[in-house]
Amino acid sequence: MLPRAAAEHYQGQRRIMAAALSVARRLWGVRPPGDFEVKFDEIAPRLVAAVVAAQARAVTGADEYTSAVLDELGTPVAPVAAVSTAPLIGVASDGRELDSLMYGAVIHAKGAIARGNAPAAAWEAGRSALLMRVQTQVADASRQAVGLSVASRPGVGSVRMLNPPSCARCAVLAGRFYRFNAGFRRHPGCDCRAIPSTEATAGDLTVDPRSYFDSLTEVEQSKIFTAAGAEAIRSGADVAQVVNARRGMYTTVAYGRQVLATHEGITRRGLAYQSMSQATYVRKAAELKSGRYRSLRAPRVMPETLQLIAESRDDYLRLLKLYGYIQ
Repeated sequence: MLPRAAAEHYQGQRRIMAAALSVARRLWGVRPPGDFEVKFDEIAPRLVAAVVAAQARAVTGADEYTSAVLDELGTPVAPVAAVSTAPLIGVASDGRELDSLMYGAVIHAKGAIARGNAPAAAWEAGRSALLMRVQTQVADASRQAVGLSVASRPGVGSVRMLNPPSCARCAVLAGRFYRFNAGFRRHPGCDCRAIPSTEATAGDLTVDPRSYFDSLTEVEQSKIFTAAGAEAIRSGADVAQVVNARRGMYTTVAYGRQVLATHEGITRRGLAYQSMSQATYVRKAAELKSGRYRSLRAPRVMPETLQLIAESRDDYLRLLKLYGYIQ
């Protein structure tokens, strides 16, 4: 359950973000100018001023927010140092000047022209790139401010929570605890939340990937987790196993046909290794070294291929178990 203080903070950040994006859209406009460079030079001072103002609002009250969340969780921790958020305002999160970062939207638009797009389409592409930059810089300022507040409190880190709708990769990472110096990676547009917490209470904030999956319609499940992945999960497959398998996906030959397989989970510590090494034909194909199977040579077939080769639902479930998707 999301702490009330966290929900209120998030809503406040959304309002700040919406105001900044509104200004950026208005300044950029919808009609392509005759000269992209001249247009940007004209709007740059007001654009940067809007981002700076949004950053200033976004970092305000970060320490009070952290304190409120920890109090609500029943684990208050006093800071051991005072936090200054001033250095986070007026600069990009990668250290560049804000106007230089925002100018990247012009480069993006000019690149679209070079690829043969009409000026209107290119200017629209530039606007999308600009809005992404504005969103990132305001959000990063807020996250960094909270991160400083967390770092000033011994034993406090953060828990990753979803903000549905979320992608499959985010779903399997929900509920993880991160130390004060181990912020989690984000893909462009990721809006997962880092909620201040101690490791002892992190479990109370865990968002169960399966519960998130079950909250979706079948259409949404297929869209987010792929049709084959969603069917495998509905059949009992572990969400993390299905999602992580796609990271190491490749094409190979098995069962006398071209199949999709994955390198994920086939090392000795992987779940797929444990289940596949029990099958006689897989053991014969495994690499034998010093009396132990170190990794598997036999491919770990993906759920979409298992659907095609299964002779029945029972056979499908057997194959899912064989390849470590269900236990």
